[in-house]
Amino acid sequence: MILLVEDDVAIGRSVSQGLSAKGFAVRWLRRGADLADQMATGDISVVILDLGLPDGDGLDLCRAMRTAGHSVPILMLTARGGLDDRLEGFAAGADDYLPKPFAFAELVARVAVLARRATQLPPAPISFGSLRVDPGQGQVSRSGAALSMEPKALGLLVQLAKVRGAIVPRQALIEAVWGKDASICGNTLDVAISILRRRLADCAPDITVRAIKGQGFQLVCDIIP
Repeated sequence: MILLVEDDVAIGRSVSQGLSAKGFAVRWLRRGADLADQMATGDISVVILDLGLPDGDGLDLCRAMRTAGHSVPILMLTARGGLDDRLEGFAAGADDYLPKPFAFAELVARVAVLARRATQLPPAPISFGSLRVDPGQGQVSRSGAALSMEPKALGLLVQLAKVRGAIVPRQALIEAVWGKDASICGNTLDVAISILRRRLADCAPDITVRAIKGQGFQLVCDIIP
């Protein structure tokens, strides 16, 4: 999924429609305030980020994403095309920088490169409370000590941790951990969640899994005195 953050209606419509025509799935935002929620979905492969947004500066948003641990490639799309502007963008965490006006063919080429790079890079480790979850290595650790965890429990933990406290729907968890074609009953998920809860209670008492009725599950971090 390509996430386009652009307040200009003409540019936003042109870019989103053009990328869609090239086979990319595109989600278009016109406000920076909605960016964090979209990143929490965990399905974003590239962010195209305008710097001059009405409710904030794109550089600040870029820094915030990197501080939050998001490693998704970011392409800055902006009228600020000077050398100092580009250097500031890269220093904020951008992977690429394309000044306006731009040739659409060049934008497509740059997005394709970033999307390909995203699929080749191993998932970045996730820090949540006292835990460090490494999806690429299939490992969980607490304060540097490796923890043993059942495969399904680990899979659930990865899916819940990567959205950093957002609610993950039941069906999304089932498809991510058991596969999209899996034919399992809801009780199977509940049992696996119970196993994960018990494991967390033993090894990371500041972390728990909360059920949200009618919606799904979320990972919660409590401060343990």
